[in-house]
Amino acid sequence: MVAVWRGAAVPILPVDDLDRSVAFYRGIGFDVEISAEGRYAFVRSEGVQLHVSETGGFDPFSQAGMAYVFVDDVEAVRAALDLDDALALSHAELRARWARGESLARATPMQDEPWGLREFSFMDPDNNLIRVGGPPPRN
Repeated sequence: MVAVWRGAAVPILPVDDLDRSVAFYRGIGFDVEISAEGRYAFVRSEGVQLHVSETGGFDPFSQAGMAYVFVDDVEAVRAALDLDDALALSHAELRARWARGESLARATPMQDEPWGLREFSFMDPDNNLIRVGGPPPRN
């Protein structure tokens, strides 16, 4: 079979406020290029690329996107994120934060999955879920 799908997939994540999203992704180590065409940005680091698009009338509780990012050193990525504990925040608190115009960014603890990857997740300021995984540390 011919490899017609050779290339890369890039998720486009909806956001309410592009400036807040850009500041968040820069703050966690990404380079950001804002499109001259409008409220759209390219978020990159090494081989990882995400796009964010400001979406009018965005509801982070029903319209947030998802992406999975494979990394070489999942421990280092998790250590670089200083985010609230996702498990400690209730849905009511998240809705209250959004109503106050605050970020919904948070992260889950690291865990080893039965499929052989070490993973954690983080949610960006607009509740987009980014799962991050890589090989477990070698003992």
